[in-house]
Amino acid sequence: MPASILNTEPTTSRKMHTNKYRLPRRTVQIATLLLISLIPAVGLFRIDLPSASFQVLNHQIWWSNFFFISGLALIIAVVPIMTYLSIGAVWCGWACPQNLLSEWANNLTYKFLGKRADVRVDGKGMVVAATKNRLVNWMILGSAFMAAALVLALVPMLLFYPHSDVWAFVTFSASPKMTESMKYPYYFLVLLIFIDIAFVRYFFCDYACFYRMGHILFKTKDALHVTHDASRSADCAKCNYCATSCVTAIEPTDIKVADHCIGCGECIDACDRLHDKNGTPGLLRFEIGKRGSNTTLGQKFREFFSRLNWLIGSVFLGGVIMMAWGIETQAPPQTRLSSAQLQKIQFIARSCDSRCAAQISSCKGDNIAGCYRASACRCGCKLQLDPGNPSSGSWHQCVKKYTSLAEALDSHKRN
Repeated sequence: MPASILNTEPTTSRKMHTNKYRLPRRTVQIATLLLISLIPAVGLFRIDLPSASFQVLNHQIWWSNFFFISGLALIIAVVPIMTYLSIGAVWCGWACPQNLLSEWANNLTYKFLGKRADVRVDGKGMVVAATKNRLVNWMILGSAFMAAALVLALVPMLLFYPHSDVWAFVTFSASPKMTESMKYPYYFLVLLIFIDIAFVRYFFCDYACFYRMGHILFKTKDALHVTHDASRSADCAKCNYCATSCVTAIEPTDIKVADHCIGCGECIDACDRLHDKNGTPGLLRFEIGKRGSNTTLGQKFREFFSRLNWLIGSVFLGGVIMMAWGIETQAPPQTRLSSAQLQKIQFIARSCDSRCAAQISSCKGDNIAGCYRASACRCGCKLQLDPGNPSSGSWHQCVKKYTSLAEALDSHKRN
């Protein structure tokens, strides 16, 4: 989170106020989206469904790894609570890709369909400016949403497929079998993302996001939040500028616990811009804890860390330790055989089955000695065809063992 978000002192400059929070917020949002894309792309973390494992820093971690899975579960459960109690909903407004895409889609909709256009599933119905309700505008808007969906759908693909496979799929150089297995998941993701950008937007945040649901349960007024200087409420008479600038369409001068404020700071920038014209400070600011605005930066940091109690911190640290221990103690995966090695193994197996066909056919319930001879024949055949194999020693012992057992049974029958 940028340091500027903790600098909540109202500005008194008579110059036109710039967007103090918008540029840092956009930077963090885009950086978060890039980070989410790069994590699986560079091999930091990937889910390998065929082997039922995670790929973490070039380590293969099986889903059966108790310490890693338990530590990961603890971290996933605790980190949101840590943010709820400290920075509030700042993740939603400053980092969440869903909010970034929703804001981008809203701005694009306003540009092509009118300043008050609304095509969301939870909106007031289809609202489009009469002067902009033209086919070309709808086509440009839909094409922009589809282009974004085609690119963004590759991010979850990177989470489940190696980046080399995804690149081959994108450049149409993948094998037909690989293309067939990847195209349907990709098309499905494109459809979901297109619907989300075009129609769902903040509806997902309000009614389907587990992070937002947890925030409603654990939200506290002591966490980072937007406050209003009620002593100057007369300055707000007949003014609705901050509300019209609010991303989530709430009333910034009277934010309730149940309101969906995402801590973006747009309302603060709007209020400051308006009051800068008269050389007066705005009425909105960020605040953490119960302290007022006359606090030092050190006090604000201490207030921030005081929100994180020792129990939650201990659980988080325990999760990190368990994950690290799981990675450290994970047994190395077995070396995968190349296609040439697999072909060699299959050739030897077929050749030995043909060479030892007589012994194999004599292996019956009343002829255990025939089964021993079949095993000895197979081992001898493998030893002859692949004498340099690391298992040649065990094959040699196999020949001696089962040959002697077969001779012992024959001797017992003769006696």
